[in-house]
Amino acid sequence: MSESLPERQRATLEALEAYWREHAIGPSLGDLATILGVRRPTAHGHVRALQRKGYIDAQDGVSRSWRSTRSGTVRIPILGRVAAGAPVLAVENVEGWITADDRRGAEVVFALRVRGDSMVDAGILHGDLVVVRQQETAWDGDIIVALVDDEDATVKKLKRVGDHVHLVPMNPEYEPIIIEEDRVRVLGKVVGVRRRLDDSDAR
Repeated sequence: MSESLPERQRATLEALEAYWREHAIGPSLGDLATILGVRRPTAHGHVRALQRKGYIDAQDGVSRSWRSTRSGTVRIPILGRVAAGAPVLAVENVEGWITADDRRGAEVVFALRVRGDSMVDAGILHGDLVVVRQQETAWDGDIIVALVDDEDATVKKLKRVGDHVHLVPMNPEYEPIIIEEDRVRVLGKVVGVRRRLDDSDAR
């Protein structure tokens, strides 16, 4: 596909893809200009040309969001933290990004940083990132992110008993959170876990 591009535009596309692979985020315009050995307006011109031709897309209003459309990856935002012990407010500010294969189509996916050890038997440890598919419903047995009383978010296994919801920890040292169904809102289902072995926050 890129073989038909002018040499400078092809080099720009390849530089952007290489930066993505190394840093999991797009380069700044200054970074790109330095890599290419050109001035910023020249680098910007190459980027705009690639966008017009459909080789690059970007999220409006989000800096460094340039992404090659041929890369097969998407960026997943990290939206604060969620408790795996007692519930804690999940602040919906983007703390960073992770990348994943673009296999989920139009699904909305986000990530949250876990605090606590109540989900260790499900393989979710303190400091892990849980990848969450945004949805408002879930089945019993699903591991979900639940919002309690519209302010506290927690990751737990879902179980319904009558008109109550049990948010069940996967650690025998913790008791389930038992609460009326109308006080709980499902934010999404956990569909993956990311862990960095060198992440100091996980220790």
